[in-house]
Amino acid sequence: MTVHSLTTRRLVLRLYRDLQRYGSQLQLTDKDYFRHRIRTEFTHNRDFIDPKEIEFAYKRGRTLLDRARVI
Repeated sequence: MTVHSLTTRRLVLRLYRDLQRYGSQLQLTDKDYFRHRIRTEFTHNRDFIDPKEIEFAYKRGRTLLDRARVI
């Protein structure tokens, strides 16, 4: 692994934890569904190699947190 990929990995793992934490605080949405959906998305995106795909998926998750609403 390169330094860049380690940094990306840390950012993605932090995003995953932040989304899971956000999901546990939801009041008007089914928490179990939200957390399952996050886990499914991350599992699906796990094999991304193209930096553009990784960046797009990361920004999508970041946007969800920044707007603090379910997309």
